[in-house]
Amino acid sequence: MSGIITATLRAVSAESLKLRGTLALRLCFIAPGLVVLLSVLQLLLSKGGQPLATPALAWERFTQGVMLLWAFLMLPLYVTLQSALLAGLEHGERQWKHLLALPLPRSAHYLGKLAILIGMVVLATLVLAALIPLGGWVLMHTHNPLGLGGAVPWTFLGLRALVVLAASGCIIGLHLWIALRWTSFTVAVATGMTATVAGFLIGQSARFGPWYPWTLPMQVFAGQGELMGQVALAGMLGGLAAVALGLWDFLRREYA
Repeated sequence: MSGIITATLRAVSAESLKLRGTLALRLCFIAPGLVVLLSVLQLLLSKGGQPLATPALAWERFTQGVMLLWAFLMLPLYVTLQSALLAGLEHGERQWKHLLALPLPRSAHYLGKLAILIGMVVLATLVLAALIPLGGWVLMHTHNPLGLGGAVPWTFLGLRALVVLAASGCIIGLHLWIALRWTSFTVAVATGMTATVAGFLIGQSARFGPWYPWTLPMQVFAGQGELMGQVALAGMLGGLAAVALGLWDFLRREYA
C-alpha cells in the first residue's frame, strides 16, 4: 500500500509540472470568476427592487444564487473540459507507451490524474468561495437591490461549497474515465455537454433529479437544503464506483 501511495505522489508531482502555464490551470480561476462576474452584472443591471427582510438573508440569497449557477451549469462543463485537457496531455502526443513504460505501477498514473482533477475542482471552488464576498462588496458600494449588508455568512457559504464538492464526485469519476478511455477530445467534451444539457430537464424531476450524476450538485440548493446529505453521499459513492470501474478498464487496456 505504501508503495502505491509513493508512486501516486510521484505521478501527481509529474502531472503538476505538466500543468504549468496551461489552459487547465488558468481555468481554475477563469471559470469561477466568470460565474461571480455574471451574477454581479445581472444584479447591477437589474432595476431597483424591494430589499430582502434582513442583510443576512440577502447574503444567503446572493450566495445561493451564485453557487447554484456554478453547480448547475459551470461545474459540469468545467469538470468535462478539465478531464479532457488532462487526458489530452498524453493523447495528443501519444505519450502513453512512454508513460506506462516507466517504473511505476500502472494504477499510479490513473490515480495521479484523478488527484490532480480533484485538486483543480477544489481550487476552483475555493476561488468561487473567495470571490462571492468580493462580488457582494461591489454590490454594496454600487447598486444593492438585495439589501446586502453586515458580515459574510461564512458558515452558510462553506457548508454548501463542501457539499457541492462531495456531490460532484460522481461526475469527476465518470469524466476522467471517459476522457482516458477515448483518445478523441471531441468524444469527451460532447459527452459532458450532452449530459449537462440533459440535466436541464432531468434536474426538474423530483424523482430522477436527486440521482442523476450531472444534477447532484444543484440538488444541494433544492428546497431548504433537505437533500444535501443524500446528494453528498450519492456523489461520493458514485464517484468511488466510477473510479473503480475506470481504473479496472485502464489497467486492462492497451494504449497505442
